[in-house]
Amino acid sequence: MTYKMKVLNSPTISACMIVKNEEKFLPNCLKSLKNAVDEIIVVDTGSTDNTVNIAKKYGAKVFFHSWNNNYSEARNYAISHTTKDWIFMVDADEELEQDDIPALRQSIRNDKYNGVIIAIYSKVKGGMHKFYYTRVFRRGKAHYEGIIHEQVVVSGEKCPTEIRLYHYGYDLDANTMRKKWLRTTQLLEKQIELNENDSFAWLNLIRNYCTQQLFQDGIKTGKEALKRITPESNIHYFIMILYEIADCYLNIGNTAEAKKICHAALSKLSEMNITPENIDVVYTLACVYLKEGDCDKSIEYFKRYLTLRKWYLENINNCLMTDTLGYDYSAYNGLGFCYGSLGEWEKAVDFLEKAILANPKYSTTYKNLAACYSAMGNNTEAINTLLRSISENIADQEIFIRLGELFIKQQDYKQAVVYYEKYLKLCPEDKNALLKLSWCYEKSGYKDAAQIGYSALRN
Repeated sequence: MTYKMKVLNSPTISACMIVKNEEKFLPNCLKSLKNAVDEIIVVDTGSTDNTVNIAKKYGAKVFFHSWNNNYSEARNYAISHTTKDWIFMVDADEELEQDDIPALRQSIRNDKYNGVIIAIYSKVKGGMHKFYYTRVFRRGKAHYEGIIHEQVVVSGEKCPTEIRLYHYGYDLDANTMRKKWLRTTQLLEKQIELNENDSFAWLNLIRNYCTQQLFQDGIKTGKEALKRITPESNIHYFIMILYEIADCYLNIGNTAEAKKICHAALSKLSEMNITPENIDVVYTLACVYLKEGDCDKSIEYFKRYLTLRKWYLENINNCLMTDTLGYDYSAYNGLGFCYGSLGEWEKAVDFLEKAILANPKYSTTYKNLAACYSAMGNNTEAINTLLRSISENIADQEIFIRLGELFIKQQDYKQAVVYYEKYLKLCPEDKNALLKLSWCYEKSGYKDAAQIGYSALRN
């Protein structure tokens, strides 16, 4: 492997990762790092596939470590083998944005900082969700703690950036995700068994239930946690657990309980003279009011969230863990949806374009923006908006059928055929869509295809 030539006196970087059976993701990960770092350290914890050979092929220094159900132990072991000035901790199912390599190099040149916060885009249903984590840190100035959902502890200040790292580990088949979930659940339960007052473990156990949409279990676990975690013992985690419980209630449609818990959390912070407001709770309240159809209140809280976000980013070294700091795009999308619901189309379009600028990989925003243009009578812009989602490779069946409908309105039946066909490949049981496709075939002069479609509907 040939690394990019280092600029004279420029700090050096070691990419560092722990792996096990990652042959599916590892090649793309290592390709994305080859021009960004000066060495790659890979610690294998028991692979039985081709992972080790792939790592060696890309020039990585490979070490072996027995897996002891402790992620921090493995990461700290990997760190111990690095030789460069800075460490970039990466997972095998992640890829660095190539356009951000110069920003990565620039971020480590400031002697003021010992850590660098980057933006991680996780691929999930509907596109990419964005989170901020410290993944780059000066060697000798950081270590990991916690057996699962491990946290890096950095001595000194951290620099916030928009360096992008794309994460694909949540976009797996249901069986694989279930196995990962079971493993994580067992480790978190073990951590709580060792210390029933471990607030971080309780918090992550609630979140773990949410990843499998087991929201009732999340609520039950949250209530168990609150028997041990009090405002007096740890106000931050107490509020975060309330936030997670409220989010569970929101996901099962119990907005009244979600709202009650969020306001109780904000009242507790006010009672204890803790400022600013918790950004996660404020964001959740905005979503609660959105779900209830109270656009005015939702707008109020989304704007409060965006104001808080600015403060949090400016004071990031003094902030504790947050969950929604990267959700600016979602707030802009919510504002756009609300203003559209109120018929304030220009404001709606403005906020939805801001959402796309903040995160071009979130399909919901394109749907909302296209709906605004349709309501304004501008079907051409509605079509162009949905086509933008296809260019970002995030289109789903809803986008395909909307395009089919829009092209019918434009009397462009051949283009409608293209998108109805794409839709039916994903939803072959939709008889109404098959009827419209057959009709579009007929209008386009494809008589034989139309007849086949009509015949299928009769059978």
